[in-house]
Amino acid sequence: MKKQTQAATTRLILDGEAFFGTIHDALDAVEQSEPSPDTYVRLAFWEIEHELLLVRAPEEVTLAEKLRAVADAGHRVQLIMWCPARLDIRVQKGQLSENVYNTNLETARQLGGYVGQDDSGGSIEVLMEIYNGWNGSSVHQKMVLWSIQGRLHALIGGINLAGFYWDNEAHEGCFEGGMGGVPLGDTVHDSVLQLDGPAAVVVEEEWLRRWKKRYYTTQLTGNQGPGTTPISDPTDYERQPRARVRDQPRGREDVVIATTSSESYLGRATDIQSLLVERIRRARDYIYFEGFIFSDPTLVAELAARLRAPNPPLVIIMVPMPYEENPFPFDYLNYISFAKLALASCDAVTAKGRTVARQDCSRWKVNESLNAWSTLRSVTSTVTNRWMEKDSFTCQPRNGAELSCPLLQIEGFQGGVRLYSPVRRPDSRSEETAIYIHSKLALFDDDVAVVGSANFSYRSMVYDGELSAFVHGDGARRIRETLFRHYNMRTPAQWDADAVDDVGDLRVRRTGVLRLELEHFDRRIPSVKDPAYKWANHTFF
Repeated sequence: MKKQTQAATTRLILDGEAFFGTIHDALDAVEQSEPSPDTYVRLAFWEIEHELLLVRAPEEVTLAEKLRAVADAGHRVQLIMWCPARLDIRVQKGQLSENVYNTNLETARQLGGYVGQDDSGGSIEVLMEIYNGWNGSSVHQKMVLWSIQGRLHALIGGINLAGFYWDNEAHEGCFEGGMGGVPLGDTVHDSVLQLDGPAAVVVEEEWLRRWKKRYYTTQLTGNQGPGTTPISDPTDYERQPRARVRDQPRGREDVVIATTSSESYLGRATDIQSLLVERIRRARDYIYFEGFIFSDPTLVAELAARLRAPNPPLVIIMVPMPYEENPFPFDYLNYISFAKLALASCDAVTAKGRTVARQDCSRWKVNESLNAWSTLRSVTSTVTNRWMEKDSFTCQPRNGAELSCPLLQIEGFQGGVRLYSPVRRPDSRSEETAIYIHSKLALFDDDVAVVGSANFSYRSMVYDGELSAFVHGDGARRIRETLFRHYNMRTPAQWDADAVDDVGDLRVRRTGVLRLELEHFDRRIPSVKDPAYKWANHTFF
Protein backbone atom coordinates (compact mmCIF):
# COMPACT_ATOMS: atom_id res chain seq x y z
CA MET A 1 0.00 0.00 0.00
CA LYS A 2 1.15 3.51 -0.80
CA LYS A 3 -1.54 6.09 -0.14
CA GLN A 4 -1.15 9.86 -0.11
CA THR A 5 -3.30 11.73 2.37
CA GLN A 6 -3.18 14.63 4.83
CA ALA A 7 -2.82 15.01 8.55
CA ALA A 8 -4.45 17.72 10.62
CA THR A 9 -1.51 17.40 12.99
CA THR A 10 1.59 15.26 13.37
CA ARG A 11 3.57 14.92 16.59
CA LEU A 12 6.77 13.00 17.29
CA ILE A 13 6.71 11.09 20.58
CA LEU A 14 10.04 9.87 21.92
CA ASP A 15 10.61 6.91 24.24
CA GLY A 16 8.43 4.64 26.31
CA GLU A 17 7.44 6.92 29.18
CA ALA A 18 5.90 9.51 26.84
CA PHE A 19 4.36 6.87 24.55
CA PHE A 20 2.77 4.81 27.31
CA GLY A 21 1.58 8.02 28.96
CA THR A 22 -0.05 9.07 25.68
CA ILE A 23 -1.85 5.71 25.50
CA HIS A 24 -2.99 6.14 29.11
CA ASP A 25 -4.45 9.57 28.26
CA ALA A 26 -6.12 8.25 25.10
CA LEU A 27 -7.77 5.38 26.99
CA ASP A 28 -8.83 7.84 29.70
CA ALA A 29 -10.51 10.04 27.08
CA VAL A 30 -12.40 7.08 25.61
CA GLU A 31 -13.37 5.76 29.05
CA GLN A 32 -14.86 9.11 30.03
CA SER A 33 -16.87 9.45 26.80
CA GLU A 34 -20.51 8.49 26.38
CA PRO A 35 -20.91 5.07 24.74
CA SER A 36 -21.41 5.27 20.99
CA PRO A 37 -20.77 2.95 18.02
CA ASP A 38 -18.25 5.56 16.84
CA THR A 39 -16.26 5.57 20.10
CA TYR A 40 -13.79 2.69 20.35
CA VAL A 41 -10.18 1.56 20.77
CA ARG A 42 -8.20 -0.53 18.26
CA LEU A 43 -4.68 -1.87 18.76
CA ALA A 44 -2.40 -3.88 16.48
CA PHE A 45 1.07 -4.92 17.67
CA TRP A 46 3.81 -7.45 17.13
CA GLU A 47 3.81 -8.00 20.90
CA ILE A 48 1.44 -7.00 23.71
CA GLU A 49 2.09 -7.68 27.41
CA HIS A 50 -1.15 -7.44 29.37
CA GLU A 51 0.81 -6.46 32.52
CA LEU A 52 2.56 -3.50 30.86
CA LEU A 53 2.57 -0.46 33.14
CA LEU A 54 0.89 2.70 31.87
CA VAL A 55 2.08 5.45 34.18
CA ARG A 56 0.55 8.90 34.59
CA ALA A 57 1.71 10.12 38.00
CA PRO A 58 0.49 9.39 40.54
CA GLU A 59 -1.42 6.53 38.86
CA GLU A 60 0.25 3.29 37.84
CA VAL A 61 -2.12 0.95 36.06
CA THR A 62 -1.56 -2.07 33.85
CA LEU A 63 -2.66 -2.15 30.22
CA ALA A 64 -5.12 -4.95 31.00
CA GLU A 65 -6.71 -2.98 33.84
CA LYS A 66 -7.06 0.10 31.67
CA LEU A 67 -8.57 -1.78 28.72
CA ARG A 68 -11.07 -3.52 31.01
CA ALA A 69 -12.03 -0.11 32.44
CA VAL A 70 -12.70 1.15 28.91
CA ALA A 71 -14.93 -1.89 28.26
CA ASP A 72 -16.66 -1.41 31.63
CA ALA A 73 -17.52 2.13 30.51
CA GLY A 74 -19.44 0.67 27.57
CA HIS A 75 -16.88 0.84 24.76
CA ARG A 76 -15.58 -1.68 22.27
CA VAL A 77 -11.88 -2.63 22.43
CA GLN A 78 -10.25 -4.71 19.68
CA LEU A 79 -6.72 -6.14 19.68
CA ILE A 80 -4.65 -7.67 16.89
CA MET A 81 -1.47 -9.53 17.83
CA TRP A 82 0.99 -11.50 15.75
CA CYS A 83 0.69 -15.28 16.08
CA PRO A 84 3.93 -16.94 14.90
CA ALA A 85 3.44 -19.98 12.69
CA ARG A 86 4.13 -23.41 14.18
CA LEU A 87 7.28 -23.72 12.08
CA ASP A 88 8.61 -20.43 13.45
CA ILE A 89 8.11 -21.63 17.01
CA ARG A 90 9.66 -25.01 16.29
CA VAL A 91 12.75 -23.46 14.71
CA GLN A 92 13.15 -20.82 17.43
CA LYS A 93 12.34 -23.05 20.38
CA GLY A 94 12.94 -21.05 23.55
CA GLN A 95 13.84 -17.97 21.53
CA LEU A 96 12.18 -14.99 19.91
CA SER A 97 9.14 -16.41 18.12
CA GLU A 98 8.13 -18.74 20.92
CA ASN A 99 8.55 -16.00 23.53
CA VAL A 100 6.38 -13.56 21.59
CA TYR A 101 3.81 -16.29 20.99
CA ASN A 102 3.56 -17.09 24.70
CA THR A 103 3.28 -13.40 25.63
CA ASN A 104 0.54 -12.69 23.09
CA LEU A 105 -1.36 -15.88 23.87
CA GLU A 106 -1.44 -15.01 27.57
CA THR A 107 -2.73 -11.52 26.73
CA ALA A 108 -5.43 -13.09 24.55
CA ARG A 109 -6.45 -15.40 27.38
CA GLN A 110 -6.56 -12.55 29.88
CA LEU A 111 -8.53 -10.13 27.72
CA GLY A 112 -10.20 -11.91 24.81
CA GLY A 113 -13.97 -12.21 25.22
CA TYR A 114 -14.14 -9.85 28.19
CA VAL A 115 -17.61 -8.32 28.61
CA GLY A 116 -18.00 -4.98 30.34
CA GLN A 117 -19.48 -5.06 33.83
CA ASP A 118 -23.02 -4.00 34.79
CA ASP A 119 -24.40 -4.64 31.29
CA SER A 120 -22.38 -1.72 29.95
CA GLY A 121 -22.33 -3.16 26.42
CA GLY A 122 -18.57 -2.86 26.26
CA SER A 123 -16.32 -5.73 25.20
CA ILE A 124 -12.77 -6.78 24.34
CA GLU A 125 -12.12 -8.89 21.25
CA VAL A 126 -8.83 -10.40 20.11
CA LEU A 127 -7.38 -11.60 16.83
CA MET A 128 -4.12 -13.55 16.98
CA GLU A 129 -3.14 -13.09 13.37
CA ILE A 130 -1.07 -15.61 11.44
CA TYR A 131 0.98 -13.76 8.83
CA ASN A 132 0.93 -15.67 5.56
CA GLY A 133 4.12 -14.10 4.24
CA TRP A 134 7.31 -15.38 2.72
CA ASN A 135 9.96 -17.32 4.61
CA GLY A 136 8.54 -17.31 8.11
CA SER A 137 8.30 -13.53 8.28
CA SER A 138 6.20 -11.69 10.85
CA VAL A 139 3.57 -8.99 10.91
CA HIS A 140 5.53 -6.26 12.63
CA GLN A 141 3.18 -3.26 12.45
CA LYS A 142 2.46 -1.26 15.60
CA MET A 143 -0.60 0.97 15.77
CA VAL A 144 -3.00 2.49 18.27
CA LEU A 145 -6.33 3.89 17.07
CA TRP A 146 -8.92 5.59 19.21
CA SER A 147 -12.11 7.24 18.04
CA ILE A 148 -14.34 9.54 20.07
CA GLN A 149 -17.69 10.16 18.38
CA GLY A 150 -16.08 9.47 15.00
CA ARG A 151 -13.04 11.74 15.52
CA LEU A 152 -10.07 9.39 14.94
CA HIS A 153 -6.49 9.53 16.22
CA ALA A 154 -3.59 7.19 15.42
CA LEU A 155 -0.19 6.31 16.85
CA ILE A 156 2.31 4.39 14.72
CA GLY A 157 5.97 3.65 15.26
CA GLY A 158 8.53 1.27 16.69
CA ILE A 159 7.41 0.67 20.28
CA ASN A 160 5.62 -2.54 21.23
CA LEU A 161 3.32 -2.76 24.23
CA ALA A 162 5.92 -4.52 26.34
CA GLY A 163 8.04 -3.68 29.37
CA PHE A 164 11.27 -3.82 27.37
CA TYR A 165 10.43 -0.42 25.87
CA TRP A 166 10.26 1.43 29.19
CA ASP A 167 12.70 4.33 29.33
CA ASN A 168 12.33 8.08 29.79
CA GLU A 169 13.63 10.88 27.57
CA ALA A 170 16.66 11.37 29.82
CA HIS A 171 17.49 7.67 29.27
CA GLU A 172 18.00 6.97 32.93
CA GLY A 173 16.58 3.44 32.62
CA CYS A 174 13.35 2.78 34.50
CA PHE A 175 10.85 -0.02 35.24
CA GLU A 176 13.52 -2.59 34.23
CA GLY A 177 13.17 -1.78 30.55
CA GLY A 178 15.73 -1.54 27.78
CA MET A 179 18.91 -3.41 27.05
CA GLY A 180 20.94 -4.28 30.13
CA GLY A 181 24.62 -4.86 30.70
CA VAL A 182 27.67 -2.77 29.91
CA PRO A 183 27.62 -0.30 28.27
CA LEU A 184 23.85 0.03 27.75
CA GLY A 185 22.54 0.49 31.29
CA ASP A 186 18.91 -0.60 30.70
CA THR A 187 18.22 2.07 28.09
CA VAL A 188 16.18 2.08 24.90
CA HIS A 189 15.41 4.94 22.53
CA ASP A 190 12.38 4.74 20.25
CA SER A 191 10.02 6.93 18.25
CA VAL A 192 6.28 7.08 17.59
CA LEU A 193 4.23 9.42 15.40
CA GLN A 194 0.78 10.69 16.35
CA LEU A 195 -1.46 11.38 13.36
CA ASP A 196 -4.84 13.10 13.38
CA GLY A 197 -7.15 13.81 10.47
CA PRO A 198 -7.51 11.87 7.20
CA ALA A 199 -4.12 10.17 7.66
CA ALA A 200 -5.50 8.36 10.71
CA VAL A 201 -8.32 7.00 8.53
CA VAL A 202 -5.78 5.47 6.14
CA VAL A 203 -4.05 3.77 9.08
CA GLU A 204 -7.42 2.41 10.18
CA GLU A 205 -8.02 1.00 6.68
CA GLU A 206 -4.92 -1.15 7.13
CA TRP A 207 -6.09 -2.20 10.59
CA LEU A 208 -9.50 -3.21 9.19
CA ARG A 209 -7.86 -5.17 6.37
CA ARG A 210 -6.11 -7.25 8.98
CA TRP A 211 -9.13 -7.54 11.30
CA LYS A 212 -11.10 -9.05 8.45
CA LYS A 213 -9.02 -12.20 8.88
CA ARG A 214 -11.19 -13.08 11.87
CA TYR A 215 -13.94 -13.85 9.39
CA TYR A 216 -12.23 -16.30 7.03
CA THR A 217 -9.40 -18.82 6.84
CA THR A 218 -7.19 -19.88 3.98
CA GLN A 219 -6.83 -23.49 2.93
CA LEU A 220 -3.06 -23.44 3.53
CA THR A 221 -2.29 -22.08 6.99
CA GLY A 222 -5.31 -20.24 8.33
CA ASN A 223 -5.36 -16.62 9.46
CA GLN A 224 -6.01 -16.80 13.19
CA GLY A 225 -4.22 -18.45 16.03
CA PRO A 226 -5.29 -19.79 19.44
CA GLY A 227 -6.80 -17.18 21.69
CA THR A 228 -8.74 -15.43 18.94
CA THR A 229 -12.17 -14.41 20.24
CA PRO A 230 -14.88 -16.58 18.63
CA ILE A 231 -17.26 -14.90 16.20
CA SER A 232 -20.87 -15.02 17.32
CA ASP A 233 -22.32 -13.25 14.28
CA PRO A 234 -20.72 -13.77 10.83
CA THR A 235 -22.24 -10.48 9.59
CA ASP A 236 -20.40 -8.59 12.31
CA TYR A 237 -17.61 -7.34 10.04
CA GLU A 238 -19.97 -5.43 7.78
CA ARG A 239 -21.26 -3.54 10.81
CA GLN A 240 -17.82 -2.58 12.14
CA PRO A 241 -17.58 1.18 12.74
CA ARG A 242 -15.29 2.98 10.33
CA ALA A 243 -14.08 6.53 10.65
CA ARG A 244 -15.06 8.80 7.77
CA VAL A 245 -12.69 11.29 6.20
CA ARG A 246 -15.38 13.95 6.12
CA ASP A 247 -15.65 13.81 9.91
CA GLN A 248 -11.94 14.49 10.46
CA PRO A 249 -10.27 17.91 10.80
CA ARG A 250 -8.37 18.84 7.68
CA GLY A 251 -4.77 19.93 7.66
CA ARG A 252 -1.98 21.02 5.37
CA GLU A 253 0.60 18.38 6.21
CA ASP A 254 0.94 15.94 3.34
CA VAL A 255 1.52 12.37 4.48
CA VAL A 256 2.07 9.11 2.60
CA ILE A 257 1.18 5.91 4.46
CA ALA A 258 3.16 2.98 3.05
CA THR A 259 3.50 -0.71 3.82
CA THR A 260 5.64 -3.75 3.27
CA SER A 261 3.80 -7.03 2.79
CA SER A 262 4.63 -10.47 1.43
CA GLU A 263 1.20 -11.99 2.12
CA SER A 264 0.51 -12.47 -1.58
CA TYR A 265 2.35 -15.51 -2.89
CA LEU A 266 2.21 -13.97 -6.35
CA GLY A 267 4.04 -10.79 -5.37
CA ARG A 268 5.06 -8.45 -2.60
CA ALA A 269 4.42 -4.83 -1.63
CA THR A 270 7.73 -3.07 -0.98
CA ASP A 271 6.43 0.48 -1.05
CA ILE A 272 8.38 1.63 2.02
CA GLN A 273 11.64 0.62 0.38
CA SER A 274 10.75 2.20 -2.97
CA LEU A 275 9.84 5.51 -1.31
CA LEU A 276 13.08 5.51 0.68
CA VAL A 277 15.05 4.89 -2.52
CA GLU A 278 13.22 7.80 -4.15
CA ARG A 279 14.09 10.11 -1.26
CA ILE A 280 17.76 9.01 -1.26
CA ARG A 281 18.01 9.85 -4.94
CA ARG A 282 16.36 13.26 -4.51
CA ALA A 283 18.13 14.44 -1.34
CA ARG A 284 20.25 17.55 -1.80
CA ASP A 285 21.61 18.51 1.62
CA TYR A 286 21.42 15.63 4.07
CA ILE A 287 20.16 12.09 4.68
CA TYR A 288 19.65 10.74 8.20
CA PHE A 289 18.79 7.21 9.36
CA GLU A 290 18.52 5.80 12.88
CA GLY A 291 17.78 2.22 13.93
CA PHE A 292 19.31 -0.81 15.58
CA ILE A 293 20.20 -2.12 12.14
CA PHE A 294 21.03 -0.51 8.82
CA SER A 295 21.72 -3.34 6.42
CA ASP A 296 19.20 -3.53 3.59
CA PRO A 297 21.41 -4.09 0.51
CA THR A 298 19.22 -1.92 -1.69
CA LEU A 299 19.36 1.09 0.66
CA VAL A 300 23.10 0.68 1.18
CA ALA A 301 23.70 0.49 -2.57
CA GLU A 302 21.60 3.60 -3.22
CA LEU A 303 23.44 5.58 -0.55
CA ALA A 304 26.81 4.43 -1.87
CA ALA A 305 25.81 5.54 -5.37
CA ARG A 306 24.90 9.02 -4.07
CA LEU A 307 28.19 9.26 -2.18
CA ARG A 308 30.19 8.38 -5.30
CA ALA A 309 28.35 10.97 -7.43
CA PRO A 310 29.29 14.67 -7.59
CA ASN A 311 28.03 16.93 -4.78
CA PRO A 312 26.75 14.15 -2.50
CA PRO A 313 24.49 14.99 0.46
CA LEU A 314 25.69 14.69 4.04
CA VAL A 315 24.91 11.17 5.31
CA ILE A 316 24.32 10.55 9.04
CA ILE A 317 23.57 7.05 10.35
CA MET A 318 22.81 6.39 14.02
CA VAL A 319 23.08 2.85 15.38
CA PRO A 320 23.53 1.41 18.88
CA MET A 321 27.09 1.30 20.16
CA PRO A 322 28.49 -2.15 19.30
CA TYR A 323 29.11 -4.27 22.37
CA GLU A 324 30.77 -7.60 23.05
CA GLU A 325 27.78 -9.46 24.47
CA ASN A 326 25.26 -8.45 21.81
CA PRO A 327 23.24 -11.64 21.20
CA PHE A 328 22.19 -10.46 17.74
CA PRO A 329 24.24 -10.10 14.53
CA PHE A 330 23.32 -6.46 13.98
CA ASP A 331 26.72 -5.02 14.94
CA TYR A 332 28.30 -7.16 12.24
CA LEU A 333 25.79 -6.12 9.60
CA ASN A 334 26.10 -2.45 10.58
CA TYR A 335 29.86 -2.72 10.11
CA ILE A 336 29.46 -4.16 6.61
CA SER A 337 27.21 -1.23 5.66
CA PHE A 338 29.62 1.23 7.29
CA ALA A 339 32.54 -0.20 5.31
CA LYS A 340 30.68 0.05 2.01
CA LEU A 341 29.57 3.64 2.65
CA ALA A 342 33.01 4.67 3.90
CA LEU A 343 34.68 3.16 0.83
CA ALA A 344 32.27 5.14 -1.35
CA SER A 345 33.25 8.42 0.31
CA CYS A 346 36.69 8.20 2.00
CA ASP A 347 39.99 9.71 0.84
CA ALA A 348 42.16 6.71 1.71
CA VAL A 349 41.96 3.19 3.13
CA THR A 350 44.40 1.16 5.21
CA ALA A 351 44.56 -2.64 4.86
CA LYS A 352 47.31 -5.24 5.16
CA GLY A 353 49.56 -2.59 6.60
CA ARG A 354 49.27 -0.36 3.52
CA THR A 355 47.54 3.00 3.19
CA VAL A 356 46.30 3.79 -0.30
CA ALA A 357 44.84 7.13 -1.41
CA ARG A 358 41.74 6.92 -3.53
CA GLN A 359 42.95 9.59 -5.97
CA ASP A 360 46.03 7.47 -6.73
CA CYS A 361 44.00 4.45 -7.85
CA SER A 362 42.77 3.48 -11.29
CA ARG A 363 40.34 0.98 -9.70
CA TRP A 364 38.44 1.24 -6.42
CA LYS A 365 35.74 -1.40 -6.05
CA VAL A 366 33.62 -3.26 -3.53
CA ASN A 367 33.14 -6.87 -4.63
CA GLU A 368 29.79 -8.17 -3.44
CA SER A 369 29.32 -11.88 -2.82
CA LEU A 370 25.65 -11.67 -3.69
CA ASN A 371 24.17 -9.15 -6.12
CA ALA A 372 20.81 -10.63 -7.10
CA TRP A 373 18.77 -8.96 -4.35
CA SER A 374 16.53 -6.84 -6.54
CA THR A 375 15.24 -9.53 -8.87
CA LEU A 376 15.40 -12.78 -6.91
CA ARG A 377 14.88 -11.78 -3.29
CA SER A 378 12.44 -14.50 -2.35
CA VAL A 379 14.66 -17.22 -3.84
CA THR A 380 18.17 -16.06 -2.94
CA SER A 381 17.36 -15.34 0.68
CA THR A 382 16.49 -18.98 1.28
CA VAL A 383 19.01 -20.65 -1.01
CA THR A 384 22.19 -18.62 -1.40
CA ASN A 385 22.14 -15.98 1.32
CA ARG A 386 25.81 -15.84 2.40
CA TRP A 387 25.47 -13.06 4.97
CA MET A 388 27.89 -10.93 2.97
CA GLU A 389 30.91 -12.37 4.81
CA LYS A 390 32.68 -12.80 1.48
CA ASP A 391 32.29 -9.15 0.44
CA SER A 392 35.70 -7.65 -0.27
CA PHE A 393 37.48 -4.53 -1.47
CA THR A 394 39.96 -4.17 -4.32
CA CYS A 395 41.95 -1.15 -5.45
CA GLN A 396 44.72 -0.71 -8.00
CA PRO A 397 47.24 2.07 -7.28
CA ARG A 398 48.74 3.50 -10.46
CA ASN A 399 52.23 3.00 -9.12
CA GLY A 400 52.00 -0.11 -7.00
CA ALA A 401 50.63 -3.60 -6.49
CA GLU A 402 46.93 -4.32 -6.30
CA LEU A 403 45.44 -4.29 -2.80
CA SER A 404 42.59 -6.69 -2.08
CA CYS A 405 41.06 -7.86 1.20
CA PRO A 406 37.72 -8.82 2.80
CA LEU A 407 35.77 -5.90 4.24
CA LEU A 408 36.23 -7.47 7.66
CA GLN A 409 40.00 -6.98 7.44
CA ILE A 410 40.10 -3.26 6.60
CA GLU A 411 42.24 -1.48 9.20
CA GLY A 412 41.16 2.12 8.77
CA PHE A 413 39.58 4.90 6.70
CA GLN A 414 40.62 8.49 6.20
CA GLY A 415 37.57 10.69 5.79
CA GLY A 416 34.23 9.46 4.54
CA VAL A 417 30.92 8.58 6.14
CA ARG A 418 30.88 7.98 9.88
CA LEU A 419 28.43 6.04 12.03
CA TYR A 420 27.28 7.46 15.36
CA SER A 421 25.71 6.26 18.61
CA PRO A 422 23.69 8.12 21.26
CA VAL A 423 25.30 8.18 24.72
CA ARG A 424 24.63 9.66 28.13
CA ARG A 425 27.03 10.76 30.86
CA PRO A 426 25.25 9.89 34.10
CA ASP A 427 27.82 11.15 36.65
CA SER A 428 31.10 12.96 37.15
CA ARG A 429 33.11 9.75 36.92
CA SER A 430 32.46 9.77 33.16
CA GLU A 431 30.85 6.35 33.39
CA GLU A 432 29.89 5.32 29.89
CA THR A 433 26.22 4.69 29.20
CA ALA A 434 25.38 3.98 25.59
CA ILE A 435 21.71 4.29 24.58
CA TYR A 436 20.19 1.37 22.72
CA ILE A 437 18.32 2.48 19.58
CA HIS A 438 15.14 0.68 18.62
CA SER A 439 13.73 3.59 16.62
CA LYS A 440 13.00 3.37 12.87
CA LEU A 441 13.30 6.96 11.69
CA ALA A 442 14.71 8.70 8.61
CA LEU A 443 15.04 12.34 7.54
CA PHE A 444 15.66 13.90 4.14
CA ASP A 445 16.51 17.62 3.73
CA ASP A 446 13.85 18.78 6.23
CA ASP A 447 11.46 17.90 3.38
CA VAL A 448 10.44 14.38 4.44
CA ALA A 449 10.51 12.54 7.77
CA VAL A 450 9.83 8.81 8.00
CA VAL A 451 8.53 7.20 11.19
CA GLY A 452 7.07 3.72 11.51
CA SER A 453 7.60 0.06 12.30
CA ALA A 454 9.95 -0.80 9.41
CA ASN A 455 13.58 -1.46 10.30
CA PHE A 456 16.15 -0.59 7.65
CA SER A 457 16.93 -4.26 7.19
CA TYR A 458 16.43 -6.67 4.35
CA ARG A 459 13.50 -8.49 5.90
CA SER A 460 11.61 -5.32 6.92
CA MET A 461 12.00 -3.87 3.45
CA VAL A 462 10.95 -7.06 1.65
CA TYR A 463 9.06 -9.62 3.79
CA ASP A 464 7.60 -8.48 7.09
CA GLY A 465 4.26 -6.73 7.46
CA GLU A 466 5.30 -3.12 8.15
CA LEU A 467 3.71 0.33 8.18
CA SER A 468 5.48 3.71 8.05
CA ALA A 469 4.43 7.32 7.51
CA PHE A 470 6.30 9.74 5.22
CA VAL A 471 5.60 13.25 6.53
CA HIS A 472 6.28 16.13 4.11
CA GLY A 473 6.93 19.83 4.62
CA ASP A 474 6.84 21.69 7.92
CA GLY A 475 5.91 18.53 9.80
CA ALA A 476 9.19 16.94 8.69
CA ARG A 477 11.18 19.93 9.90
CA ARG A 478 9.47 19.86 13.31
CA ILE A 479 10.20 16.16 13.66
CA ARG A 480 13.88 16.79 12.94
CA GLU A 481 14.04 19.65 15.43
CA THR A 482 12.37 17.55 18.15
CA LEU A 483 14.72 14.64 17.55
CA PHE A 484 17.88 16.75 17.46
CA ARG A 485 16.93 18.56 20.69
CA HIS A 486 16.56 15.14 22.29
CA TYR A 487 20.21 14.41 21.46
CA ASN A 488 21.35 17.98 22.28
CA MET A 489 22.42 18.41 18.66
CA ARG A 490 21.90 21.43 16.43
CA THR A 491 21.57 21.15 12.64
CA PRO A 492 22.64 18.38 10.24
CA ALA A 493 25.51 20.60 9.02
CA GLN A 494 26.77 20.94 12.62
CA TRP A 495 26.21 17.28 13.53
CA ASP A 496 29.81 16.05 13.38
CA ALA A 497 31.07 19.19 15.15
CA ASP A 498 28.56 18.59 17.98
CA ALA A 499 29.44 14.87 18.29
CA VAL A 500 32.09 13.76 20.80
CA ASP A 501 34.95 11.25 20.73
CA ASP A 502 34.53 10.29 24.39
CA VAL A 503 31.55 10.30 26.73
CA GLY A 504 33.71 12.27 29.19
CA ASP A 505 33.43 15.22 26.82
CA LEU A 506 29.73 15.53 27.73
CA ARG A 507 28.40 17.46 30.69
CA VAL A 508 27.10 15.38 33.60
CA ARG A 509 23.59 14.00 33.07
CA ARG A 510 23.76 15.07 29.47
CA THR A 511 22.77 13.10 26.36
CA GLY A 512 24.89 13.41 23.25
CA VAL A 513 26.24 11.62 20.21
CA LEU A 514 29.47 9.61 19.99
CA ARG A 515 31.52 9.24 16.81
CA LEU A 516 32.10 5.54 16.18
CA GLU A 517 35.55 4.36 15.15
CA LEU A 518 36.51 1.19 13.32
CA GLU A 519 37.73 -0.39 16.54
CA HIS A 520 34.27 -0.09 18.11
CA PHE A 521 32.98 -2.84 15.84
CA ASP A 522 33.24 -6.53 16.62
CA ARG A 523 33.96 -7.91 13.16
CA ARG A 524 33.65 -11.62 13.82
CA ILE A 525 31.27 -13.43 11.49
CA PRO A 526 28.12 -13.99 13.59
CA SER A 527 28.20 -17.76 13.21
CA VAL A 528 31.17 -17.72 15.59
CA LYS A 529 28.83 -16.34 18.25
CA ASP A 530 25.66 -18.25 17.47
CA PRO A 531 25.05 -20.14 14.21
CA ALA A 532 21.27 -19.87 14.64
CA TYR A 533 21.32 -16.14 13.98
CA LYS A 534 23.31 -16.54 10.78
CA TRP A 535 20.32 -18.33 9.29
CA ALA A 536 17.63 -16.44 11.16
CA ASN A 537 18.41 -12.78 10.53
CA HIS A 538 16.62 -12.32 7.23
CA THR A 539 13.68 -14.53 8.07
CA PHE A 540 13.01 -14.48 11.80
CA PHE A 541 13.57 -11.00 13.22
